Amino acid sequence: MRKPDWQQFALAAVVTFFILLCGWFSQRFSTAVDITANSRHSLTLQTQNTLAAISEPVSILAVLGPEQAPRDAVRELVDRYQALQPNITLEFINPETQPDRARELNITNGGELIVKNTQREQRLRRLSERALTNAVRQLNRDGDRRITFITGHEERTPDGEGNGDWIISTSQLAQIGLISDTTSLVTNPQIDVSADLLVIAGPRRPYFPGEIASLLQYIGEGGNLLWIIEHDNKADGGVNLDALSLEFGVDVMPGKVIDTASQRLNTGAPSIVVLDRHTNHPINGNLVSPIILPGSKALAITPLAGQIVSPLLLTPESSWTETGELQGEVRFDEGGDEVAGPLTLGVTIERQLSNNTQRIAILGDADFASNQFVGNGSNQAFLESLVLWLAGDDQALEFVTQAAPDTQLSLSKKAIVILSGLFLLGMPLLMLCIAAWLALRRRRA
Repeated sequence: MRKPDWQQFALAAVVTFFILLCGWFSQRFSTAVDITANSRHSLTLQTQNTLAAISEPVSILAVLGPEQAPRDAVRELVDRYQALQPNITLEFINPETQPDRARELNITNGGELIVKNTQREQRLRRLSERALTNAVRQLNRDGDRRITFITGHEERTPDGEGNGDWIISTSQLAQIGLISDTTSLVTNPQIDVSADLLVIAGPRRPYFPGEIASLLQYIGEGGNLLWIIEHDNKADGGVNLDALSLEFGVDVMPGKVIDTASQRLNTGAPSIVVLDRHTNHPINGNLVSPIILPGSKALAITPLAGQIVSPLLLTPESSWTETGELQGEVRFDEGGDEVAGPLTLGVTIERQLSNNTQRIAILGDADFASNQFVGNGSNQAFLESLVLWLAGDDQALEFVTQAAPDTQLSLSKKAIVILSGLFLLGMPLLMLCIAAWLALRRRRA
């Protein structure tokens, strides 16, 4: 009878002990490395700073049905927050089995996330790190940021559902604490200076002198302004805002902006400008994809004393202002009224006042944020950064989220042909050659 090999027993015991030790460590310590683009499986630095600033308990009520998938998604995200901030608690409420609790919370159909502390609460209908972090940030704010849109001159409305209106954009802004409302300078000539931002979104009808006086008073008191110009400002046939042009030294050039580089992308309209190179401005710091600008106007800039003017949107040299009809072959006419690029489509102006720094942005296109185009490229991210910067919320600029560049695979026609030939023809031929070689080798053997 063979004696037991004590060396084998000792080795098995050591291996077993090592496996159990690794299991014990894995239950108490964990580490992970996120190698995805944009680190989309890790909490951003902005989120980490927000969690570090929490001074009181925050509770998250997830009002969801019994489906396991959305519950797992919520738990996975909140677990990351709880790992950094133990003052966050999570509770699930099933409106089907707890209808009284759901009615007490006034829950809408489809489920909600209620984020609250002892003083305030925020409600979310869509789950994302961006939305949840901003909800937590809102709990520590004194109030939401107010954006007031001027109405009464056929401007783009913040609550309209037409292709040219902005309800999709303002709904997204509301999720990060930027609440939009409207005012008429006819019925309310005194603009509320407590508004964080005033928006003039592409008016088509002229302003009355009293309305212009209200605007100049608001600007003189240091109010922030987003002015989008799409039509002539002159009093004769324009929107009669040439007083603002003189105030800021900015006017609109005649004609639409055409860019031959953009036309190579087959955008479907000659006046659509695609800007894939962004200026060195804090608003553009986190943009990774192009901005789509349909039907833009170029701006003429006259530097004025006391103003810091920074370019925001610039076209390449392949652009110009087209004053003719956008039909047939459109080309630049030298020696005429048309101006060759680079052209300025947007600027920001900062003016140091006695009590604050005033911020103004002037753009030559309002369609980029419309319901029809805001979902293209970086349009939504650009609008969010623009409004946050104008409202003075510079810290939030670091948290403008972008779609990861590796979620889609784009191949040229040449690459598709090469890959198709490789896998549909090359690989089968290689397999046949290997099979023939093996068969020949066996015969010789």
